[in-house]
Amino acid sequence: MRPILIPDYFEEFSCIGGACEDTCCAGWNITVDKRTYQNYRKVKHPEIREKLQRYVKRNRSQQDDSSYAKLILDENKNCHMMLEDGLCGIHKELGEQFLCNTCATYPRQFTKVGSFVEKSLTLSCPEAARVALLREEGLGFIETEEPKDTRGLMSNELNLEKHPLFWNLRVFTIQLMQNRKQPIEIRLIILGLFIQKIERLKLSDLEQQLPTIMEDYLNRLDNEEFIESLKNIEGNLNFQLNLARDLIRYRMSDGGVSSEKYLAILHQLLDGLLLDENDNKEVQDMDQSIAKYQQSYLELYEPFMKKQGYMLENYVINYIFKNLFPYDYNTMFESYMMLVIHFTLIKLHMIGMASKQQKLTQDMVIECIQQLAKAIEHNSSYLQGVRKGMEDSGYTTMGHMFVMISN
Repeated sequence: MRPILIPDYFEEFSCIGGACEDTCCAGWNITVDKRTYQNYRKVKHPEIREKLQRYVKRNRSQQDDSSYAKLILDENKNCHMMLEDGLCGIHKELGEQFLCNTCATYPRQFTKVGSFVEKSLTLSCPEAARVALLREEGLGFIETEEPKDTRGLMSNELNLEKHPLFWNLRVFTIQLMQNRKQPIEIRLIILGLFIQKIERLKLSDLEQQLPTIMEDYLNRLDNEEFIESLKNIEGNLNFQLNLARDLIRYRMSDGGVSSEKYLAILHQLLDGLLLDENDNKEVQDMDQSIAKYQQSYLELYEPFMKKQGYMLENYVINYIFKNLFPYDYNTMFESYMMLVIHFTLIKLHMIGMASKQQKLTQDMVIECIQQLAKAIEHNSSYLQGVRKGMEDSGYTTMGHMFVMISN
């Protein structure tokens, strides 16, 4: 047996198959592990055998057995093994044991921290998004055990000798982000200030000072004068909208987005906020977009979040847990910056959808987060491009994070 750590929603999830409103057999690249590739070469079923020989190709640029081969997709980025009902032909004709690791474990994500294997769900699956986001009480975590040979595909591993303060930082971050005394935006700003503070310290100094610093920043949630100063920081909607439009345009040009569901959400955003995808946006048009944003925020988004803000909180906590935040990028502040970008894009899409539909519901939030996770979180080249673009533009200071988060 091996120890594992899971969110308390994990065991509530089960695939709903044909009842799902989306498919996990389209929209992204699918890698095939070496063991499964070798099994595919022994398949006797004539129709499946022919498809496997045609559409499963060696991935010779990769030396890792987990990415030994890949499934070639059709022109719509659909898997050739997908049946008309959206289900998997390999699963139906050969059984679950013939699925590659990627397909067998999705939407489950595996990471390793020291001796612990950690499991979570990626919210690009609609049912996973529902299970995680709708927990009004927030997300908790459970230590348990499982057999050592449990099938899984590790997405990341953290060396605790290299990052000895990981557990302290994770517990603090989750505790801060689940403290509902203040809105999620205020909590995110305090998190950024905390990370900015500790990243300036040498490790030896940080080890000594960390407990005091963590206590200080948690206490700031109750400091009315400090909180009021944060609320008085003016956001720059012109900057937010232009940045978000650039990110969306870049994603659309980076191989395109095949998901009709995401494209429908995108068009709601563009229509709802009177945005377009052209470079010649006039100043007066942006003023109209800002007015639309403010109206949707005040009349639709803010009232919804006052009652159901736990949905965004749960997204943030799940992101922090599954990505091993703040060690998922080169620096802790870079990790924070990417979290803020994800949060800002989700918020912008929701406000745009609300403006277009003149309402905001749980189902809309779930669909928005699920489709953005599918279009963005699973595309490493896009995220690397976003990170480089932010660096090249100089948008990597706490001041820029203030502007992006503030309403």
